[in-house]
Amino acid sequence: MLPQAFSLAHRSLRMEACAVQSLREKLLKAGLVTEEQARETPRPTVSAPAPSPPAPGSKAFQRKESLRQLELDRTVRQWVHASQVPVETGERAFFFMTRKGKLRRWDLSEQQAQLLEAGQLAIVERPEPGGIEHSLVPAETAEKIVALCTKSVRFYNRKGSPIGFQSDGPAAGE
Repeated sequence: MLPQAFSLAHRSLRMEACAVQSLREKLLKAGLVTEEQARETPRPTVSAPAPSPPAPGSKAFQRKESLRQLELDRTVRQWVHASQVPVETGERAFFFMTRKGKLRRWDLSEQQAQLLEAGQLAIVERPEPGGIEHSLVPAETAEKIVALCTKSVRFYNRKGSPIGFQSDGPAAGE
């Protein structure tokens, strides 16, 4: 049984080889290929598979996320440095919540406190290599930062959805 099955498979391979050979001869006779091209054996083209995104939790995924976060921090830092408003020390105590849930106090001038309350200024995180600092920025810059990373904005009294009020933070239930 085995020799007969072997001979059938062998015969079909030889027929395919003859068909390929006759095709080569036909192309050669038609002048579509040269003799050198007809003698060459065809090489199958293998395309490389498209790289798949790394699986969550893998080192490659963590590396990619880390690079994305560094790029985000650099962008936010550039925007803040470009439009930062200097803090004018004054008599008015202004409190805001940090990302870690701690209440931070700034002694601001009356004018800056009113601009913060009116939504014309905002308090945002400024990621620095040594840690996170906080800065005052105009509302336009705060809007750009909100679109990129809402967590970086610590206080912004924008119309419709204010950020940084006590009801937003973890102290709301206390």
